[in-house]
Amino acid sequence: MKPWVIKLGGAALSNPEAARNLAQAIVILKEQGEQVVVVHGGGPMINQRLKEKNISWSFLEGQRITTPEMMSVIEGTLGEVNHMICEVFSEFGIKNVGIPGNTKDMFFCRPMNPLLGQVGEVIKVDSTIVNDALAMNFVPVIAPIGVDKEGVSYNINADWGASSLASTLHAKVLIYATDQRGILDCNELPYDSLTLSQLKILMDKGGVTGGMLAKSRSIEKALLTGVNKVCVTHALEMQDLIETRIGGTLCVQMGRLEQVTKMKENNYAVS
Repeated sequence: MKPWVIKLGGAALSNPEAARNLAQAIVILKEQGEQVVVVHGGGPMINQRLKEKNISWSFLEGQRITTPEMMSVIEGTLGEVNHMICEVFSEFGIKNVGIPGNTKDMFFCRPMNPLLGQVGEVIKVDSTIVNDALAMNFVPVIAPIGVDKEGVSYNINADWGASSLASTLHAKVLIYATDQRGILDCNELPYDSLTLSQLKILMDKGGVTGGMLAKSRSIEKALLTGVNKVCVTHALEMQDLIETRIGGTLCVQMGRLEQVTKMKENNYAVS
C-alpha cells in the first residue's frame, strides 16, 4: 500500500490548532484504510529556544547556518515538537511513534555546504523503520534530523526530508500543510492546480519566492522521483481537504490542466 506523506510546517505549528486539525484529518484517512506518515518542521520554536540561550544565528541561501552548539538546541527542540504532535495524535486515538530522522540512518546525509556548518543534504533514505511502523498500523511522526557516515547529526530542511521520504515510499500523495492556502498567484489567491512545467515557469519567472520557492523545488524533485501528486494547503484546512478532496494547490508531473483539475475533484489518492 502506498502511504500518504504529510509535512506539517513549523510556522503552521505556531497555531496550536494545526496539529489538532491534522489529527482529525488523519482519523478520516485511517477510517478509509489509508496509511499516513508525518514529517514536521520546527523553525519558529527553534528560534525561540536559541533566543532563550542567547545564541544568535544567520541564514545563507535560505538555510540556517548551524554550529555544533546550535545543533544540540535544534535536536532538543525538534524532540519537544515531535512529542507534542504525538501527544495530540494520542488524544484522538491515533496510534503513533515519534522517530528522529537520524534513527538507523533514516535520513543519511552529507554536508550541504561547508559555509552552512551542520546543515545536511539528504542523499539516501532508509525507510525500514517507517515501513515497520506502518505495518503495525502506527503513524510515524518524523523529526527532520539527518546523520552522516561518521554518525554526526545534521539539521535538514523538513520540506526536502518529506520529499525524499515520499519518493522512497512511492507515496500516493505528498501534502505540505503550511501557513498558506497553497501556492499563491499575483493576487494572493491559491492556484487550483499546476503541472510540473507550469511550476517550473513560476520558479523561473519569480512567481514564487522565499520559503515557497524552496518548497517548490522540493515539490519538483518529488514529482521527478516517483511521487504522482503533491498538494500545498493550509494546515487549518487539512480536515476539509481530506473530507472533500478539494482545496490547496495540487501539483502533478504532466498532463493538461483540465485533466489535472478533474483528477483533483475525483480523488487526491488516485494512483
